[in-house]
Amino acid sequence: LRDPEPDDTRTQQPEWLVVIGVCTHLGCVPIANAGDFGGYYCPCHGSHYDASGRIRKGPAPLNLEVPPHT
Repeated sequence: LRDPEPDDTRTQQPEWLVVIGVCTHLGCVPIANAGDFGGYYCPCHGSHYDASGRIRKGPAPLNLEVPPHT
């Protein structure tokens, strides 16, 4: 993984994942349940994120952001 981050640091509860749906490359909106890893695919420049929002392939430098939430 380019930006390794285990699931337990990306979630507050294991049942839920909250991410901001903005690609970390140039700010396009990724498509959910798409791409090579069954997570998110950014149609603008081809970044692929896994189901936990971690970048797996393409130009995006970072994982999808997990915002503060309760």
